[in-house]
Amino acid sequence: MISVVKLLRNIYERLTADGSTAEQAIQSGIWVAGINVADRILQLLKVVILARLLSPAAFGLLGIALLAIAALRQFSKLGFDEALIQHEDDDVDAYLNTAWVMKIIRGFGIAVVAFLAAPYLAVFFGEPQAEPIIRVVGISPLILSLQNPAIMYFQKNLNFHKEFVYQVGGRLVDLTVAVVIALFLRSVWALVAGIVAMNFVKFVISYGIHEYRPNLEFNLAYGKEMFGFGKWLLVSAILVFLYGQGDDAFVGWFFTASSLGVYQLSYRFSNAPATEITHVISRVAFPALSKVQNNTAKLREGFHRAVQLSTTVAFPMAAGIAAVAPQFVPVVLGDQWQSAIPVMQVLAVWSGIRAFGANVGSVYKSTGRPDIETRIQALKVIIIVIIIYPAAEWFGLTGVASAIVMSSFIPLPIHLYYVLSITQGQAIELLKLIAYPFASSVVMAGSVVALDAYVLTGTNILNLIFLIISGIIVYFVLMVIFEHIFGSGLMQLYAIVKQEI
Repeated sequence: MISVVKLLRNIYERLTADGSTAEQAIQSGIWVAGINVADRILQLLKVVILARLLSPAAFGLLGIALLAIAALRQFSKLGFDEALIQHEDDDVDAYLNTAWVMKIIRGFGIAVVAFLAAPYLAVFFGEPQAEPIIRVVGISPLILSLQNPAIMYFQKNLNFHKEFVYQVGGRLVDLTVAVVIALFLRSVWALVAGIVAMNFVKFVISYGIHEYRPNLEFNLAYGKEMFGFGKWLLVSAILVFLYGQGDDAFVGWFFTASSLGVYQLSYRFSNAPATEITHVISRVAFPALSKVQNNTAKLREGFHRAVQLSTTVAFPMAAGIAAVAPQFVPVVLGDQWQSAIPVMQVLAVWSGIRAFGANVGSVYKSTGRPDIETRIQALKVIIIVIIIYPAAEWFGLTGVASAIVMSSFIPLPIHLYYVLSITQGQAIELLKLIAYPFASSVVMAGSVVALDAYVLTGTNILNLIFLIISGIIVYFVLMVIFEHIFGSGLMQLYAIVKQEI
């Protein structure tokens, strides 16, 4: 154990030295991109392999357990890490012991509640096999609560190069353990073992990549200060769960575990590329914008750059996934997942909307206004509650996916109003950044669908590759045309990215 810690520390002593804030933001963007690309590739690789070895019901059973634990985590979110990241002081070591103690208490509480509530949750979802799975997965929050509380410095100081091994190392263990066990057991326990092993490895790594060592010490004043910021994130986390995973809970209750497995797998693949792009940008944008929260001009410029970059990349990804889904599902996942095609197509629209929403959230948090996002999340939950049941009754899983899209689309004007007020920007400037990639993505998706319907025959890997390449070419050509005729800002964005990289 000690030798592993020393090895990790020696590795990181040789990594990039800290520079200016701008340089750190640029380097951080590259590292976060690496984290998310590697993490997502490992996740999807695991899903593709296990989708061939396990049934949709196995994925659904794990989904039930993860839903239960996610609910407990979100309903007890402290928001301390976000509070310390947003804190104007660079050194927040004095707060870490208090945060660590509170996290341990929370992790232990989640594990106990999960153990006691498991039988009732299994009955609620109509899946008795979920009971032991919920209890085992419930150990994970306790393991993570014991990790080094100083890992929040990776985001605060834009030192994402250290988080690379923390995140990707854990995910690699998840993939390895899950696949190896699945080859022998062919059961849901392969998925469970992978998750528990991943969180234990992340716990070990956290002490190898940061020198801080916590103590059991609690300061009431520090706790109150952190919770003053975190209380809005607690409410927001509850609403985010109801909005972001309430549909999963509804599917597991209204339909079956197999349907939940199909729904969650559809979400993973439909949202993966676009979500990871926005996740990279928002993770860097939050701490970076926090440093210029009192400079409106720089705040607005940073927000515009984030929106332009995320929509230029995420919109075509979302549209492309919707277009190639009929080829992708049978070729990559197998014929047993055919029912995922229409669900994946609808959820791809949601991923495009999220490309804009993620950047708005960074503005709210970086300027100390998480309450705005909380209120909008509440509206989204209300919309879902009203329409999800009839949508499921009339249109099945596709109806549930459509309800999620509508709940995200309707509040967009409210987001626009608030973010323009905070950044003192103009709506026309922001909409122009979005219009060109949106139009190009729609036309690209239409052309890919037409090729698949009228030119290609059957489903195979060559057809899938042809459609993907064709979509990329069409999108790129359209964006170049828009740049040449209207000055869409593509070359400006390219110059900025080239200069910063």
